[in-house]
Amino acid sequence: MTILVTGFTGKVGQEVAKKLKSFQLSIRCAVRNIEKAKKQYEDEYEFVELDLSKPETFAPALSGIDGVFLMYPPGEGIQFEQFVESARQNNIKHIVYLSLKDVQYMPFVPHFKNEKTIKKSGIPYTFVRAGYFMQNLNDFLRNEIREKHRIFVPAGKGKTSFVDARDVAYIAALSLKDSDKHRFQKYVITGAEAFDFFEVASQMTKILKVPIHYDNPTFKQFKKTMLNRGVDEKFVNVVIGVHAPTKLGLAGGIKYDYEKVTSAQPTSLLQYIMDYQSQWMSKEEKS
Repeated sequence: MTILVTGFTGKVGQEVAKKLKSFQLSIRCAVRNIEKAKKQYEDEYEFVELDLSKPETFAPALSGIDGVFLMYPPGEGIQFEQFVESARQNNIKHIVYLSLKDVQYMPFVPHFKNEKTIKKSGIPYTFVRAGYFMQNLNDFLRNEIREKHRIFVPAGKGKTSFVDARDVAYIAALSLKDSDKHRFQKYVITGAEAFDFFEVASQMTKILKVPIHYDNPTFKQFKKTMLNRGVDEKFVNVVIGVHAPTKLGLAGGIKYDYEKVTSAQPTSLLQYIMDYQSQWMSKEEKS
């Protein structure tokens, strides 16, 4: 069995590749630029070209593949339906799709339509519906935390059931490894606790030994600050959209699918902060 891992350069895709590799499964990692990937990872992974906005890359990437870890990438002109059709024509036996927690209530997000597209294709699937990633703290929030010691997102006082991307990847990898067991399942993956960003700042302060605070900007304040820095308006709107459910008190729901599938507890926020603490520390703070 050979598995194609899309989104290799993202939060979850690379973790999925690591897990599948640890299971000693045959994998190919889909990237837009093979040479760039080879320079960074050398012979650690096998790479194949795939760009979901370029249908001519679909069939070659899917050739000889049995299962696919599929995620919806950022960018213009994504041909998702055509890719799924190409997967069907290439007799893909299982798609594990990275979706969103509560997606069934959000017809305005691409994942809602994408799940329906996969269902209609007839390809056996597993939907891994992830909550808010802890890794956002060391992704687009990292510089603010490291340079200004603040969390700056318009999430209000609402709680979020933060989830570690490594846990999401583990569920995805298990679903591909044991396809028969996990076909046609919809797993909602969250952490075991929900926190507001004031509590996140408090936990970071304890671990980093540096005062971290949460500014709690309004949508208007956040957008103005980001645009003044030259951040792309589309990205700013996406960030606002991601945090709007939290501000409305809709993001705190905790699910227990991770425990049911793995018989283990998901990674705690405290453990995550400990694992990644160097990401938020300046050279002076590290020394």
